Amino acid sequence: MPADLVLRGGDVVTLDPDVPDGEAIAIVDERIVAVGTDEEIESHVGAETDVVELDGRAALPGFIDTHLHVPMGGQRMTHVNCRSPPNASIADVVERIRERAESTPDGEWIICSGYNLGLVWEAEGRHIDRWDIDEAAPNNPVQINSVGGHTGSIYNSAALEIAGISKATPDPEPPAVIERDEKGRPSGLVSEHAEEPLHEAIPDRTAADRRADVERAFEQLLEWGITTAHEALTAPEELRVYQRLEREGSLPIRLGLMIQGDASDGLGSEGTDVLEALSTAGIETGFGSDRLFVVGVKYFMDGAFTGRTAAMYEPYEGEPVPEDSPQYDGVLHIEPDYFADRVQRAHEANLRVCVHGQGDRGIDHILDAFEAAVDPDEDHRYRIEHAGLTYPEQLDRIEELGVCVSSSINFLGADVSRNWVYWGEERMGSTYALGSLRERGIPTAANGDWPVATADPLLALRTAVSRETVTGDVVGPSQRIDVEDALELYGPEAAYLGFNEDEKGTLTPGKLGDVTVLSADPRDVEPADIADLDIEYTIVGGSTAYDADRGIVA
Repeated sequence: MPADLVLRGGDVVTLDPDVPDGEAIAIVDERIVAVGTDEEIESHVGAETDVVELDGRAALPGFIDTHLHVPMGGQRMTHVNCRSPPNASIADVVERIRERAESTPDGEWIICSGYNLGLVWEAEGRHIDRWDIDEAAPNNPVQINSVGGHTGSIYNSAALEIAGISKATPDPEPPAVIERDEKGRPSGLVSEHAEEPLHEAIPDRTAADRRADVERAFEQLLEWGITTAHEALTAPEELRVYQRLEREGSLPIRLGLMIQGDASDGLGSEGTDVLEALSTAGIETGFGSDRLFVVGVKYFMDGAFTGRTAAMYEPYEGEPVPEDSPQYDGVLHIEPDYFADRVQRAHEANLRVCVHGQGDRGIDHILDAFEAAVDPDEDHRYRIEHAGLTYPEQLDRIEELGVCVSSSINFLGADVSRNWVYWGEERMGSTYALGSLRERGIPTAANGDWPVATADPLLALRTAVSRETVTGDVVGPSQRIDVEDALELYGPEAAYLGFNEDEKGTLTPGKLGDVTVLSADPRDVEPADIADLDIEYTIVGGSTAYDADRGIVA
């Protein structure tokens, strides 16, 4: 049968030990039918076959990112960029806000993203505050949200006034914070439940806005070579968008969904019990199609390294903070006993649990709950999302329990890696411990947690191999892995974390024709140069979705 698509004249990297690498690949009806030499694949070329000449470039299994945020990523692409780089000072951020304010009607909200609350600006030795923002946008309420999303946001005076937050406002119950200056005035930073009035004041996204966010994000993912993504916090509004796109035949990538087990009103027992609703409806892990499917239910155990709120046993290093501060040794976002009950109920409902865990203290609580609920001999594939700090004894437990890890290795390679100084060089040998995870054979995939960090898999591959941060420091070199192992983090290992290993993750005849074409084979370049490779084509189900020369292909 003539193929719908043939790629030939390059390096076909199968990542399947039973299927040798080749020069060409043929795809029919969305599935791979053959991998081999150019001569062997020639018989699959017919009059209607779309033939792509690789010209020595490399075809790999389509990249699978196991943890990112599609709508948030798409929305933040429209926000004022407060990341560092490109910003090097408060003045730089103020100027970007000023530019946006000039084109924004008075009274309309200006939203800014990517601000790193974990680090002060070197130029000024402090964080931006409400008065800096007032100077840039005196006639607009402004929110600057943090890069990690777990440490609150900074607001200007107009925004605080809308929410009724003033000097007279009582301090909230910890871990919520209304930060104040030496005169007792709110300086702009508001976090946790104290921030709820501000969230309520920001206009809701319309259905059209949500769809535009999602479509914008999908285009960016395709440009990164991503053919499957696991959406790590699926809300009902976005789920409706995904379903409409799939019905229309317009869902350009494959999307796995982590549905938040407690939603709407908060994290924990105060939230809406989505888990119960899913269980009652009979929704289980894997429900859906090869384009849109349920990965599991999502919970948050602790905070983030970016804002020093990941739950640690030992306090953070760097600037001293009071021992009752959330930034001293982190916070738990869910009571361990309540979480253990959630895990047990999810297990009974055949809904796999995926839980955000960063600090070593938080990860122990996760493992305690998993151990109480699951039989290690079951094929449960319960997941720890991020797994920032894991010591050998915890890795032993992860291995014994059959737990999987979705590692946010891009946190080390992207701008958020500047925060590593707060957990200290000694702990870096156990941070995003890919080497130790691989040695134990623990199923491990990689992610960028976009938009917290970039979802660019090439940066993640480079970081996994080099352990080099954005500042040029090499941290935890004992956790380096080789290029072949790094490629598996976005291939067969990632497919396994989605229960999809029979359908994707390798270029094996019979599997889905999801292919990412790079300008060169990552195994043939220096580790420092991996991130400089180009995504030439992103192919989903045998159809070209992105072409470097043409852009997004409708």
